[in-house]
This record gives sequence, C-alpha cells and structure tokens, in this order.
Amino acid sequence: MKEVGSLLFLLSVCLFAKAQTSNALKVTQTRLSNGLTVWLNEDHSQPKVFGAVVVKAGSKDCPDTGIAHYFEHMMFKGTDKIGTVNYQTEKVWLDSIAAKYELLSQTKDEIGRRAIQKEINRLSQRAADYAIPNEFPRLISKYGGSGLNAGTSYDYTAFYNTFSPQYIVQWTELNSERLIHPVFRLFQGELETVYEEKNMYADNFIWPSFQKVVKAYFGDHPYAYPIVGSTENLKNPRLSEMETFFRKYYVASNMGLILCGDFDTDSILPLLEKTFGRIVKGVAPNRQVPSLPSLKGAETVKIKVPIPLVKAEIVAFRGPVDSDADTPALNLATALLTNSNETGFLDSLTNEHKVLGAIAMRAALNDAGMAGFGFVPNIPFGSLSKVESLCWGAINRLKRGDFSQETLDALKLEASRKAQTHLENIDKRAEEMISVFSQGRTWDEYLAQTASIESLTKADIVRVSNKYFTDNYIKFRKKFGSYPKDKISKPDYTPIKSKNINSSSEYAKQLDTLPIKQISPRLIDFNKDVETINVTPSVTLYAAKNHINDIFSLSLTYHKGNLSEPRLSTVAEYLTAIGTDSLTKQHFGEALQKLGTTFDASASMDGFTLHLSGFDRNLEPSLKLLSCLMLNPKADKKAMKTIVAAYKVSDKVFSKSSDNIADAMFQKVAYGNQSEYLSHSSLREIKKMKGPDLLDLFKSLSCLECSIAYSGQLSAPVVAEAIRHSLPVDKANMTVKEERRIPQNVTEPIIYFYNLPSARQSIIQTYQSVKPCPSVEDKAKFMLWGSYFGQGFSSLLFQEIRELRAYAYYAYGNCLMPSAKHADDPTAYITRLSTQNDKTILALGVLDSLFNQMPVREKNIETIKQETVNQINNDYPSFREIADRVAQYKMKGYSEDPHTYLIKELPRCTMNDISSFYQGAIVHNPRIIMVVGNEKKLPMKELAKYGRIVRIKKADIYR
Repeated sequence: MKEVGSLLFLLSVCLFAKAQTSNALKVTQTRLSNGLTVWLNEDHSQPKVFGAVVVKAGSKDCPDTGIAHYFEHMMFKGTDKIGTVNYQTEKVWLDSIAAKYELLSQTKDEIGRRAIQKEINRLSQRAADYAIPNEFPRLISKYGGSGLNAGTSYDYTAFYNTFSPQYIVQWTELNSERLIHPVFRLFQGELETVYEEKNMYADNFIWPSFQKVVKAYFGDHPYAYPIVGSTENLKNPRLSEMETFFRKYYVASNMGLILCGDFDTDSILPLLEKTFGRIVKGVAPNRQVPSLPSLKGAETVKIKVPIPLVKAEIVAFRGPVDSDADTPALNLATALLTNSNETGFLDSLTNEHKVLGAIAMRAALNDAGMAGFGFVPNIPFGSLSKVESLCWGAINRLKRGDFSQETLDALKLEASRKAQTHLENIDKRAEEMISVFSQGRTWDEYLAQTASIESLTKADIVRVSNKYFTDNYIKFRKKFGSYPKDKISKPDYTPIKSKNINSSSEYAKQLDTLPIKQISPRLIDFNKDVETINVTPSVTLYAAKNHINDIFSLSLTYHKGNLSEPRLSTVAEYLTAIGTDSLTKQHFGEALQKLGTTFDASASMDGFTLHLSGFDRNLEPSLKLLSCLMLNPKADKKAMKTIVAAYKVSDKVFSKSSDNIADAMFQKVAYGNQSEYLSHSSLREIKKMKGPDLLDLFKSLSCLECSIAYSGQLSAPVVAEAIRHSLPVDKANMTVKEERRIPQNVTEPIIYFYNLPSARQSIIQTYQSVKPCPSVEDKAKFMLWGSYFGQGFSSLLFQEIRELRAYAYYAYGNCLMPSAKHADDPTAYITRLSTQNDKTILALGVLDSLFNQMPVREKNIETIKQETVNQINNDYPSFREIADRVAQYKMKGYSEDPHTYLIKELPRCTMNDISSFYQGAIVHNPRIIMVVGNEKKLPMKELAKYGRIVRIKKADIYR
C-alpha cells in the first residue's frame, strides 16, 4: 500500500472532525472524479455506520446463467493483494484453472468432463498453496465490521456491512480495493457452495411454485429466470465470462456508494476520493429495457402447491414500477382493499367470514411491476368462483369510487406513518437508499413521491384503479401437487487444504500500520437511555425519547406467556379478529385508522403483548380504544371458526418444511415436552375452545404485573398519566410465578433421524449439554469458545465445512445461556448445517472431528474477540427499540446491559482459556445428532457409527 501516509492524514481528519447535527433524512449526493455516485446520510443516533456498494447489475443482465450471483460470491475471495501470499505465482495456477473451465464448457462427453474436473481439482490444490482463505472477511471484522454480506437481485448487486465509526478509513480502503482487481480463487469449491444454496431453495416447498408463477408472468423477459441460474448453466461456468461481466458492469459510472450513520459528511469526502476514486471509471452500460408482452383477456395458469385441503387463486395484472407517477395512487388504492387495520374492501370479506382470507398486492422490480389480488375460500367447501366474484365486487367499488373522503384521508395518515417509521432506522433507511439508487432515482425524488400521497384525490384513485385493474390478467390457480427436482450429485473432488489459514498478506500487514482511535463500545445505560416510572406498584413504564418524528410506539407486556399458559397464542389471534360490545371488528379498525393508529397482539414463551403505534397527538384516544377492547371484547363464533381453519392449514404445512421439522426436533431434544411444538395447543384442543373462555383468560391477565415500553416525543410522566387515565392498569397487583425452560442433560450419543423423502438436502444439528457457567469469567469463556467454534466467517465451522470443503451453504453454532436470574442453570451448545444428501456423512465426519480434535488457531481468537466487540457496538438499539430492550432485560433480572461482563472479560481471555474450556466442558461430553433427510439417499449404516439411531415421527415432535 503506497499511500499509507495520505491515509494517515485523512484518518486524523475523519476521527477528530466535529460531528454535525443533521436531519436524519437528508442525503448528500455527490460524484467522485471517476463518476462513482456517492450518497451520504449522516445520523448520530447510533454508534455505527452502514456501508454499501451497489452495482447496477443483476440476474437480468445474464439471464439463467447465474453469473451475477456467483460473481457476488467470488467478491469475498480477495484481490491480487488481499487473500494471497504470492499472487504472481498463484496466478500461473489460476490461469491454468480458467483455461480448463473454458474447455469444460465446450465438452459434452461425461467421461471427458469428469477428467477435466479432476484436473481442475488438482490445479486448485496447487493454487490453494498461495491462497489465504477468508482474509477479506477477517479484515472487515478486525476493523470494526459486523453483518458482512451481499445480495444479488434481478436488478442489482449490493455488498454491505455495518462498522464502528472509528474504522471508516480502513473500511473505505478495503471496500474500494476489493473492486479494483478481484481474483477468482477457490472457485471450484465456491461453485459447489452455490449448488448448496440452490438445493436449499429447492427444499423450500413454496419456492418451485413461486418460480413457476414468475416464469408464467414474465414470459420471455429476463426476470423469468431464477437469480441463482439453471443447473445446466451452473455445470458449465466460464471464468472468462465472469471477467467480462466484471469489466462491463463493475465500473465506477455504474456503481454507487451508500453510507448511512455516525460520520461527518464534509470531512469524509477527501477520503472517498482517495479510495473509491481509484476504481476504473468505465462507461455505464446502455441497456435496452425489454417490455413485457401485453396481457390479452383472462388466462388461467394452474400452479402445483404441495398443500392439501386449501383452494387459492391469485389474479395478476400488469402494474407500474416504483418510480412511476401512478405508484402512490395505486398504493393507496391497494390500501383501500387491504391494510394493516384490516378495514379494506377485501378485508371486510374476511371480517364477515365470507372468505378464509383475501388480500391485494402490488410489487415491482426496476423494469416491471405487478398489481393484483389473491384469495382463499373457506375450507373445505368454499367456492373459488363465488369468492372471486366477491373480490371483483371489491375491485369494482374502487373503480366506481365507492369510498368516502374520510376513509381516504385516514389511509393517507396511515401511509404517512408507515413511510416515516420505515425511514427512522439507520438499517432500513440504508436499505431503501440502495433500492432507490438502483432504480436511477435521486433521494429527493423518492421523498417527493412519498410526500405526494398527501395531495392525492379520489379521482386519482379511480383513475389508476380503472387503468390497472382491467379485463386483461393472469389467474394463477393452485392445484395440489409438486414439481420434480433436477438431480445434482456431489463431485468427486479432494477438499482444499490450505497452508495459509493463519497467514496474512503484505497488504494486511500494511493496513495494520494505520492508527486506530480506541473507543469503547456503546452500551445501554438503564438510567440515562430510558426513563423509568412506576405507573402503579405492579406496572412499570420504560420511556425513550423519539427525536426523529411525532410517532409513538407502545407495548404493554404481561409477564405471563405460552410456557405457563399455551392458550395465550390463540387468545392473541382471537383478540385481533374480534371487536367490542359497541364496535364490530371492522368498525374498531376504522376507529383506529382515523387516528393513524395500528393495533396488534402477540404471545411469546414468557409474555403476552398488546402493541399500539400511532401519532403522539392521538396517544390518549388510541389508549381509550385499546381500553374498550381490553374491558369489553365481544365474542364471535365465526372468528373462532376462522382460527380453527387457519390452524388446519398450518397443521398440513408443518411437515412440508424441513426447516420446521429440524426446529421441532431441536426443541424436543433441548427442552423435552417444554418444546414450543409440543406445549402449544393442538388442533384438537383449539377445536374445543370457546370464544368466551378465551376472553375470560385474556381478562385475567389484567391482574398481573406488566411492563410498558414507550418511544415517542411525550415526556414519561405525561405518558404515565395517560396510561393511568385510559387503561385498566389499576387491577394489576399479582406477581407472576416465572416459568422457564432448562436445557436437557445428554447422557449418551444418540442419532435422531426424521425421514423426509422430498428433501434434497439433509439438515444436521448437534446438541450437547454444558456445565453451568455462573461466574462472568465462565460465561465469557463459553461465549468466546462458542464464537470461535461456530460464529462468523472466522469460525471453525465456516472455514472447515463451507470454505475449504463446500459441504454446506451455512454452518454455525450457538450457546444456550440462562438469564441473570438463573445463572446457575445448565447451559448447552448447538450447531446446525444443511448439505446435499450425498455429502451428509462427509459433512458429519468433519463436524465430529472438529468437536473431538478442535484445531487451535491463535489468529482466529483475536478476530473472534474483535467480532464480539463489533457486534455489541453495532447492535446498540435505535430509539424505537431501546425501551423494549431495557424492559426485557429487567424482566430477565439484569440491572445493567448484559454485554457489560463480556466487554470487561474479553481482553483477559486467551487461546489457552478457550482450549481449557474446550477440554473441561466440551470434548468429553456426549452429543446428540439430529438429521432430517431422505433415507433412500443416505448410508444409514455409516450414520449409525455416530450413535444409536432413533427414528422420529411427526407425533414425537409436533402436536
């Protein structure tokens, strides 16, 4: 790195520039000398920066090939400077590999192809002698980064992560360097990882059906093809085509840099010019946007979905893109059909129990949009044609303008609240900035379009309704069935063995010479970040200030949940489906809507929550409406029938999802009969439930102690008084006996196996009990060991199972820790990965060896320690989240931010501590292994070597 001196100067400017207070929605747009567009959004509300590089290139630019997607994967492999100990020597082998891939793409003979692939594998082994796996992610972590990721869409590719502000020089240096000369090293293994990603999608029972819908809707348009590419094209990759793709699209004039968060706009500009200004300017591609063919008349396309019992249809029209002038009006028209308060024309069909469900929808990509509606008739005998007629009746009401100005104004208010809350959070705002930039719009144009909702008239809604809801559409009709999966077999490759997993490139060593201003992570201060008031002796208010807008959120949580009363989940569903003794469900929603307020109810394992969101000026009337529901809910038999019908569908769906099954297996192993899937109310029990009984149960909650979390502009005393005046909190006087789940003890190695014939992948999980960790020192060691073993790019699981062997798309581990109230409880450790069926034994073998003979990598432990600090700092909550976070912590017995002990202990932890914890608490403990997979594709005798096999059925893990 020749310009360390310049970067040192810029570092000092950025670190010590005075932070300026700015409008959180203000975006400064500038252009560097090479044509790179930069959007800067300065926001000091959280101690972090969200940084993203956006490339206007997606799967539409390489239809069905998957190049945009697997190129995104390769951008994590480094450059001619990052990720290599000697690029010039490595390049000889990489060039040979590229030539072999060209030959492979031209070879049809299967024997010849296998020979070429083996030769590629041999060359890859030699090239790996010079590669440093994961150096780029490791450097991002070293310099304050967390959440490193990327995503390829149909329209663009984004590379992003969050980082601590003091590392902004290192972040800009690294993320610009990666775009100058990326190197396609370790390609053979990464392509196999892409196959695993494709397998994961294929095992999602809805994904194949969705792809059929997309194909039928878009026809010959590039959007019709899956982002990941076809299996056939993935079998024939050309590195030369990837290089061409990079040269064409990854040029400064076709890219944008998004920074949102805690930095100073004025002082950062020279740094951006010095770093991102190095990228080749190039010429932005001149795209010819293909138009979708017009729909002519009504076409019906049958789509197989593997869910019995349910009938369903979607009626899809051509629609506008997000940047179109019609979009705000059509969004409002859609809200007149369905909205969050469930007051729309289609909502009313559900509220009146004429249908099981009906919704309106609008979606858009950058070059095409869709508008439509979907519906599910009542089961089992509801008529598709009758329900479709009812839905068309709702559409025609829109087209006639059969709605009041009052309703329109209320929906405008709701739209305003949604738009404001969507942009108040750094992460969500940055995601929106990425999307808007990719569309070729300015931020000011986006804000102006959002604001234009206020000026929309009834005539605008009628006009767009008639323009888009026409007689030309595609009707997607669900029929029971499933689509065959293409066959993918594991390659006969020798896994990569890296000599340099603990090495550093010369680039990394030079980057290390830059000074870093040491700043302690920001932790939540229970006394300063929230104001705490006892509304009554048993009701506590936690209030946080909203400095962004005049929108409040309020959550009232009773300290009793599903763990002690499983019916509470059904109570929550029922409560949102009924009205009061004076207001029907429809009228209750309309009353809230006029205030710009929304209501929801939910139940967790340890709490029951009522949630309101609206405008501070309407807090008290919103609370009074909530009070009406709390005191005088009205039972509705038909609402109960709808809930039963929804549970019937949920029951049928459960065993279609390998993820659902794996989750339920884990909970059974970890918590026994306290598993959520076993302790919840069964369908048989729900059928027997009566509405009045559920309401009696709900009313009984008002006697229990509760926490209230508020964020808004009103003072805590004012909010407390409004609560006392409006809600029945005076009844709360009972302390709740806490129920908790304790991880089960493991006494012998057992294999729990669930046979799922439709699965292309096996999901492998492990569970082992770990001794209690009552002291802060023990907790820190366990958490650090858990991260070293299974969290992030630097973990053993990621490096050994994904990076070096490509056995899985994801592989991770987690510590199960008790709350502060029960520090002496046992702990546990879990891992999870998914892999192609024919790699199951290989992946399990590696996983088992890592547990039994854990590699010691000194360099990793420092990276893991830094990653832990980064995660704590970058996870500091927004003003909207902080009151609820403190309330939850207090419920669990914490008197301060629970991360405090980790921050104190981390500097003292060494590799010796990690090794000694592993030896004392992990290596000799028996493990349970859980596998969900296709038995016909698995060598069960090999599996039995890891323990006694116990076959699991649905009834064992789900009721």
